Amino acid sequence: MKLTQLRVNHIETPAGFNITPVSLSWKVEDAGNAKFQKTARIIVKRKDVTVFDSGEDSKADSLDYRADIELLPRTRYEWSVCVTADNGETAYAESWFETGKMTEGWQGKWITPELDQSVQPVLSKKFTINKSVTGARMYVCGLGVYELYLNGEKAGNEFLAPGYHSYDFHLQVQTYDVTDYLKEGENEIQIWLGDGWYKGRLGFDGGYVNLYGDRCCATAELHIGHEDGPNTLVCTDESWRSKVSPVTFSNIYDGEIYDARLEDAQNWGPVRLYEPEKCGALTDRFSLPIVKKEKLSVCQVIRTPKEELVLDFGQNLTGWVEFDCELPEGARIRLTASEILQDGCFYHDNLRTAKTEFTYISNGKRAHVRPHFTFYGFRYMKVECSFDIEPENFMAYHIRSDFDQTGWIETGNEKVNRLFLNALWSQKDNFLDVPTDCPQRDERLGWTGDAQVFSETACCNMYMPAFYRKYLWDMRAEQSILGGSVPNVVPRLKQGMVAEHGSCPWADAGVIIPWNVYLYYGSKTLLEECYPGMKAWVECERRREEALGGPYLVKDGFHFADWLALDNEQPGPFGATDPLYIASAYYYRCTKIVSQAAEILTGRNYQKDAEEYGRLADEILRAVQDTYFEEDGTCKCRTQTGAAIAAEFGLMPGKQKKEGRELEKRVRENQGHLNTGFVGTTLLCPALTHTGHHKTAVDLLLNEEFPGWLYCVNLGATTIWERWDSVLADGRISEEGMNSLNHYSYGSIVGWMYRDLCGIRPVKPGFRRAAFEPHPDKRLGYAECKMDTASGTYRCRWDCLDDGTAAYEVQVPFHAGAVIKFPDGETHELAPGLYRFIR
Repeated sequence: MKLTQLRVNHIETPAGFNITPVSLSWKVEDAGNAKFQKTARIIVKRKDVTVFDSGEDSKADSLDYRADIELLPRTRYEWSVCVTADNGETAYAESWFETGKMTEGWQGKWITPELDQSVQPVLSKKFTINKSVTGARMYVCGLGVYELYLNGEKAGNEFLAPGYHSYDFHLQVQTYDVTDYLKEGENEIQIWLGDGWYKGRLGFDGGYVNLYGDRCCATAELHIGHEDGPNTLVCTDESWRSKVSPVTFSNIYDGEIYDARLEDAQNWGPVRLYEPEKCGALTDRFSLPIVKKEKLSVCQVIRTPKEELVLDFGQNLTGWVEFDCELPEGARIRLTASEILQDGCFYHDNLRTAKTEFTYISNGKRAHVRPHFTFYGFRYMKVECSFDIEPENFMAYHIRSDFDQTGWIETGNEKVNRLFLNALWSQKDNFLDVPTDCPQRDERLGWTGDAQVFSETACCNMYMPAFYRKYLWDMRAEQSILGGSVPNVVPRLKQGMVAEHGSCPWADAGVIIPWNVYLYYGSKTLLEECYPGMKAWVECERRREEALGGPYLVKDGFHFADWLALDNEQPGPFGATDPLYIASAYYYRCTKIVSQAAEILTGRNYQKDAEEYGRLADEILRAVQDTYFEEDGTCKCRTQTGAAIAAEFGLMPGKQKKEGRELEKRVRENQGHLNTGFVGTTLLCPALTHTGHHKTAVDLLLNEEFPGWLYCVNLGATTIWERWDSVLADGRISEEGMNSLNHYSYGSIVGWMYRDLCGIRPVKPGFRRAAFEPHPDKRLGYAECKMDTASGTYRCRWDCLDDGTAAYEVQVPFHAGAVIKFPDGETHELAPGLYRFIR
C-alpha cells in the first residue's frame, strides 16, 4: 500500500499559488488486501515546528481535507499523511507547499522602459553577491507576457507568463526558485517582455489593442537567503536598465519576429516608474503554468505544386516549432502555420486575419531557435528560406496548462479510437490557461458555451480542478460588475460582441462547470468557493424574468442556444429549436443544481437556499411544462435537440421514455443522421441510451457519412471540427469566415463513451461510489475504459463473445464502492477489487 498524488488545492508541490483555504488530498494505490481507510493522520510543519496535527482522524476525507492553518507569506511548509487501512496496514508519504507574497506589501516597483511603447523590451539589473546563498526566490509579474533570465539562463519551465486572466481584476504573480541560477560575484537579472493578451491585438474582425494598458511593464522582488547576516533583497526600481529586445515584434495572432543580431546589443537606456492603471492588484497565482507537454517530429516533407516547402507534423496541435540552424548573418527563415492543405498546397485563409508567422534573422552563429511570446494552432508549417534546411532539425512542441491525462478509452474500432484521440487533442490544444474555442485563428477566446458543453468530458479526460478554479475565479470577477450575469467570453474583452453576456447556454457555464467539477473531484471546498457565482447567475435570471412579469420563464434576450445545428431551414448558424425553450430548460437545470449545491454545503444560510431554490426550480419546471409540452407529455419543440433536452433534463418526469421514442423517430426520419448543434449534440446520445435506444446512439457514433463524427475521421481529422462540414467530402474547406478545425464542443460525445458505452460514471462525488453500466455492442467488438479518478483508478472492459454473451472485467479502487448493472437489469454491489463476469 502506498500514497500518491499528495496535492494542495489540487496541485502537487505548489509554490506561490493561492492556497487559501488549505485543502489537502491524496490517493492510496497498490492496496493489496486493504480495502478501506480506517484513519488518517495529517501533520503540517513549518521549519520543524508542527502547525497542524489532525490526530488519528476516522473521518479524514482524502478528496478534500480542510486544514485550519494560519499561513505566513513566502514560507515553505512540509506536510505528511499516514493512512491506516481496515486490515491494519499503514502507508506514509510526505510533500510540501510554499506560500507566495499573499497580502504582504510589495517593495518592487512597476517599471517600464524609456522606449517607444511599441517596443518589446528587455529590463535588466546587475547586482553582486558576496556571501553564500542558502536559498533564493523571485516573485515576478510582467505585462503583457514575459520570460525571466538569470545570468543568461531562462528561469523555470513555464512560458507565456503570467498567462491570460482578467487583468482588470487581478494580476497573477509567479514564484521562481532561483537558488541554482545565482553565483558569487556579479549577477544579472533580465526580464524579457512581449505584448501578449495585455496590450496586443485581441478579438476577431481586426480585434482591439491596448485593452489593459499601452506599455509593457514589470515588477519583481528577489529574496536571497544567507547562512549569516540579513537576507539580500533586489527589487525593480529606477536603477534598472532597458533595451530593445531581439523580439522585434510579437502578437498572439500574428506571431513573432526574432532578430538574433540584437542579442548582444549594449544600447541600454533608463526605465521609469509606471502604474498599470487599468489593472487589478497583484495576487498569488491561480493559473497552472503553461509548459511544453509533448514533442512531435516531422512525419512528412511536402513540396507542393506551388513549389512551397511544407513540414507535416501529422497532428493538429497548439504550440510552436523549434529548430537548430547555422545561417549567414542577416539570413532569414520564416515559418507560417496552417491546419490543412488545399489542392496539395499551403492554405491558412480559414485563420482569417491571423498571420501565424515566425521569422528568425540570423546573427551568423549556430543557434537553437524558438518563439517566445506567441503560439500557433497548426499541423503544417511552411518554411521559407533561401538556404537548404534539414527537416530533422525541426521539432513541434505542444504547450498547454500543466495538467495530465486521467482517462483512456479503447475499442475494437480504430476509427472510434481516433475519434477519442481527436477529442482529447482538441482539449489539450484549447486548454491553454483558459478553455478557448480554438487555438489558431484571430479569436482564441474563453467562450463559456464551448466550455460548458464540454466540461464533463474534460473532467473525464484530464485532471481539471485547478485549471477550472482559475477560470471560475475570473468568471465570478466578471459577474461582479454584471449583476451576476455570466459573460459569453471569460476573460471578458469589454468591447464589441465579445463584451456581451447572459446568453444561454453560454452563461449557464457559471453553474454547470463548477457542478461537474464537484461531481468528478468531490471537493466541497471548491464548490463552496464557486457557490456565490452559481447563485448569482440564477438570481440574475430570476430578477430578469420577474421584471418581465413572470411566470418563471426566460422570455427575451439573445441566445446562442443550439449553435451551429443543421435543422434550421433559414440560413445562418442558429438551430431550429426555440431558443427560449432551451434557455428556460437551462434556467430550471441551473436552479436545481444551486439547490443541490446548497444542500451539500453546511450552514444555516445554505439550508435556507436549498429550500428556496428547490421551490423555485419546481415553479420553473411547471412553467416549462405548461408552455412547451403537449397534454400527452411530449415537447412542442419537435426537433432532435428539443427531445434530447426534455429527456436528459427530466422536464416531464415519468415521460422520458416517451420523449426518447420521439427522439429515435426523428433520427430515423433524418435518414439515421443527427442534425444537432452545440446543445443537442452533447445530450443526444445520452438521451437515446437512457431512454432505451442505445443501438441508435451507437448507430450515430459509427455513422461515416455527413453529418457525423466518423465523417471527419475519414477525412483525416486529428482534432474536432467547429462544424460538421468544416471540410467537404472532396477535401475542400467549406467556408472561411468561421471554420476552425480544432474546436472541442462536438467532442462531448466522449463523455457518453465513458459513462454509457464503456460504462463508468460517478454516483457519489469524486467517485467515492461509482456505477458500472456498460452497453456492449458487437459492432465494436470490445471497449475498455480506465479512469484515474479522485478516488483512485476505475477500469471497465467488455468483450462481445461468439455465443452472444459478453465478458466483463471491472476494477474498484481502495476506499470506494460501486454497483454494476448489466443490460438485462441484473445488479451486483462491489467493494474494492477486481471482478470478472460473463453475461
